[in-house]
Amino acid sequence: MNNKFYGQFVARGVTIRAPKTLVAILPAVATLALEKIQGIKSSITNAKNGLFNRDYLHHAANRELRMIREGFHLSGETAGSEEYRASVGVVLLDLSGLRSVAMDFGHLFAEDLAVQFADALSSVTPEQAFVCNSGDYEYAILIPTGTSSSCRKLAVEAVNTLRAIQKVHDVTEHRVGVDVAAGYAAFPQDFEGAQFDLDSDEQSRLLIRKARISSNVAKRLGKTLTTPHVLGFNRLLHEGGAVREVLPLHRVVVDVGGSMGAREGQRFSVWSCNYSSSQAGGTPSNSLIKRHPLYKGELVLMEVREADSIAEIMHMGDPTWSFEPTDAIKLLPEEKGISSAVDNNDTAEQFDSLTGLYKHRDFIARFTKEREKTDSFALALVRLSRMPHDNGGAGEQILAEATQLCRDLLGNDMIGGRYGINSLICFYPEGKPEFVQVLFNELCVRLLATLGIEASVGVFCYPYLDYRKGDALECCLKALEYAMLLPEPRVGILDSLALNISADKFYSKNDPFGAIEEYKRALLADEDNTLAWNSLGVCYAGLGRKEEARKHFEGALARDEDDVMALYNLGHISQTLGHFADARQYYDDCLSRDDKHFFSLIRLGQVSEQEKDFAKAREFFERARALDENKPLVERNFARLCLKEENPVKAREHLHQALLYNPQDAVALELMARIYLDGGEDPEIAEVLARQAAALRPDFKGAWLQLARALEACGKKQEAHQALVKAGEL
Repeated sequence: MNNKFYGQFVARGVTIRAPKTLVAILPAVATLALEKIQGIKSSITNAKNGLFNRDYLHHAANRELRMIREGFHLSGETAGSEEYRASVGVVLLDLSGLRSVAMDFGHLFAEDLAVQFADALSSVTPEQAFVCNSGDYEYAILIPTGTSSSCRKLAVEAVNTLRAIQKVHDVTEHRVGVDVAAGYAAFPQDFEGAQFDLDSDEQSRLLIRKARISSNVAKRLGKTLTTPHVLGFNRLLHEGGAVREVLPLHRVVVDVGGSMGAREGQRFSVWSCNYSSSQAGGTPSNSLIKRHPLYKGELVLMEVREADSIAEIMHMGDPTWSFEPTDAIKLLPEEKGISSAVDNNDTAEQFDSLTGLYKHRDFIARFTKEREKTDSFALALVRLSRMPHDNGGAGEQILAEATQLCRDLLGNDMIGGRYGINSLICFYPEGKPEFVQVLFNELCVRLLATLGIEASVGVFCYPYLDYRKGDALECCLKALEYAMLLPEPRVGILDSLALNISADKFYSKNDPFGAIEEYKRALLADEDNTLAWNSLGVCYAGLGRKEEARKHFEGALARDEDDVMALYNLGHISQTLGHFADARQYYDDCLSRDDKHFFSLIRLGQVSEQEKDFAKAREFFERARALDENKPLVERNFARLCLKEENPVKAREHLHQALLYNPQDAVALELMARIYLDGGEDPEIAEVLARQAAALRPDFKGAWLQLARALEACGKKQEAHQALVKAGEL
């Protein structure tokens, strides 16, 4: 094979009928097998730079997303599974400057430079990540378990490394480099709403698209970013927007849209660096002040489209200094109120001419005053969907009719305003939860029956828990997210379940402390919310506070003795604490309520294995295998059991099956490395296996210990010492 090492071919359980005549051709059989490996590798990699191709990037991203979705579906049940994935990230690097290098210095020179970039990128990328060609002048890095912070760190290192590379042209002696920009996105942190319901294959492409959008904006903004040439999808609205066009009637077009995560009602501050001599008293255009951003005012998004949005100017810092194209916009925190009052005599400025409602800014000001006059109120956010929008203005007319229907139903006590192009916001003094529930249910039914509009309504009723009046709008948005998940009529009042959903959102964004606070509020609202009890226990278990976790799982079980999730979680916590008898009882109770509970069978097998009852353990694993779920986990547990039964050959077969199902199974790789070392086989193969396991799971102590053993056997004592240090043994 051209003197290149591709792998090792091992044939087991093969009977040769004519050994004397066939032994001589076995090397040819091995060569064919290795050629097949080479062919497979060629089909998924780029021949010029050795990186994975775009198809493999989509395949790998799809696989990671499926594993994460399985974890979401099973909720707390996967907390102890090594296959559990919480996130995945993509870093996308824009090297479009290679196009001009090819035109100026030749295509071969540009290709050589691209190979240098690929080699440098592979050297700074973690071993568990995939470096891929995602386009002609674009590289992508897929990071399993990658979060926004880890993606940003890798993107910064990659950009700095690639921007430092220069190649000398043989003829002109020019030192040629390329401007590089990077964008990144992570799942689930950068996904929301209906995007979670998409197929995993669609989500993988959407994740890459989000990273590509970020890299395009990073390329445009360059050094002006907080982190030069690097921008994450979660920072697009904070750093990546600008005014594109100024329209009549105090409106502008901005270059942030739905693809960047923008939504109606978001407020942005406006800044300008183009401070010319014609503005603000004739400051010269070459003045140093030109280099510093200057505040110009605020705007609010009214209509969000795919790539841009129409926004209304809320106020201007200086009325003589108008908004201009290229002015930068920065996302402001969610609005909780405006302290400045609006002049009550200026009715022309207060009301929208078509609907008669307050404009967004004026409604917030009126609401801020009115809420102080009452001890209780309801604030409702009405989102109208499937409205006809066309150039003839029919959409605006439909909105006017919907507004009139709201007035007819809610009465004159209601104070209404516009909250985006397709949203209304209503303040209802003295509104009680039971009353407004019936009222807005009727509103949704009438909107659908008379106008064909599907509506979702989020309602916050004050007083509620420890929320202040100033928190009403934020609470309304939480209730609206809850409402959009409900069946028709979609009316969600902020309650224990709505807070539970808000807490889940915090947890999905790797903010366990924010999630804990919300889950506790959910329990204050309804102490019988078993989902919140379980979720709180999962949060505490993830933070290593197992006794507190057990108390919360017991709290869920005390309120619902048939809660399968609570039984399983209590069993797992008891098992990790070494209370095997309690764990067995909880798992048995779990199976008595659901005899096909896969993870209870796996855990019972592990408990029997730890108690040296190997026959019983095998029985439980066989029952789990019959359910045809999570095959890698089943095979790996069989392999561990075979090792304890001193049957390494059978263990190796199970591990081969586990790795066929999941090539990135770190525990299976570690076990395979252990088998090679215990059997006195090639330590170099054991080193490769253990190194890959450690790269996939740097927190896995066993992988580092096996790597240290393999390195010691290969005579690499210094590296073995470093591996032991990482394992915490020295």
